[in-house]
Amino acid sequence: MRKRMSVPAIAAALLTLGLFVLAGCGDAITMTDVSEISDEEALREFVEDHGFFDETEIYGAESMVSDGSGSREEIDPLTFWREVTERHVVRDIHIDHTEGIAEVTIYKEIWGTLNIIDEDMVEYVKPMHHEGVRYAVFQRNDDVALENDGGHCGETGNTHRHRRGRWTLTDISGLVANSVETLTMDIEWIHVQSATVDTTITDPSVLMAVPDEIMHFEIGEEVTVTVSGPPEDAILFLHTRGNRSPFQYDGVAFVGTWTVTHRGVHCAGVQALAHDSIYDSEYPDDSLIWVMPYEVGDEEESEE
Repeated sequence: MRKRMSVPAIAAALLTLGLFVLAGCGDAITMTDVSEISDEEALREFVEDHGFFDETEIYGAESMVSDGSGSREEIDPLTFWREVTERHVVRDIHIDHTEGIAEVTIYKEIWGTLNIIDEDMVEYVKPMHHEGVRYAVFQRNDDVALENDGGHCGETGNTHRHRRGRWTLTDISGLVANSVETLTMDIEWIHVQSATVDTTITDPSVLMAVPDEIMHFEIGEEVTVTVSGPPEDAILFLHTRGNRSPFQYDGVAFVGTWTVTHRGVHCAGVQALAHDSIYDSEYPDDSLIWVMPYEVGDEEESEE
């Protein structure tokens, strides 16, 4: 089972999200029957704390140094960072009890600021408003012994990275997030290569089978990520567990690397930011983010 997120679908999904937010529903689920409450609560907990769904690294407040074109514009940036002031999440859960399948769509909307410090220590603050969507599918197995399950990945008693109670994550997409008011950035493809992985991503909204189609690394692996699509003066960053590093433009595409250091289930993101978002005091936040799930090490190994 695979989904693709077309441009009209994205627009419709985000319009739905906007209506939820305007109505004051920052975190909602679709409920059709009282008997589904326990199942929906279990699925909500799953997508709240499983590492595949965690994109907080992407919006961390740590400062970053630009490696853009170096040409002087209205701002000559020394460093910049993002601050999140408000976050709304809508988890739309549809359960087919006959088939034992749950389809989940997660809409996220984030507000905050893009903060820039120039060489003269002058601070510029620009509004940030991002929205994104991703998908997941779960399968229920009523024969699972619940006493052998539970807890987060790596904790005592959890025997399966992708199972919580009777529900097992079987398919997941990446996350596509972008600035709302202005968006000129585009990503054509991302190539990920290491000793164990060699894959090209052209559509992060497509569902991937868990774990067979999920990128899997080992501790200590060097990973190279190549990105095609953004203009050569764009500013790109690679976000992984405990790592934020700039991409370098090699004349054809953007190239970044990281060394895998943490076991478990995680997300890695590529953020493409327009050059003038950082170098021009008036140009707004203009960025596109692709986030993909990956896992490290075996299930039996505890997470660092």
